Amino acid sequence: MAKRYHVTKRGDGWAVKREGSQKASKVHKSKDAATKDAQKFREKGSDVVIHKRDGSIERWQKKK
Repeated sequence: MAKRYHVTKRGDGWAVKREGSQKASKVHKSKDAATKDAQKFREKGSDVVIHKRDGSIERWQKKK
């Protein structure tokens, strides 16, 4: 099963978190910074799911 990382709104920042994990890999001040950070996981074979502020899915980027 493929690993997935999610970019989600958290408090005053945006978190990059592996699906099923309790802790975020990293929290960024902006959505753009979190999305760029998540791309390193995509390059290593994981899907990246980017969420809107309300939690709904904005886009799903399949692994490279």
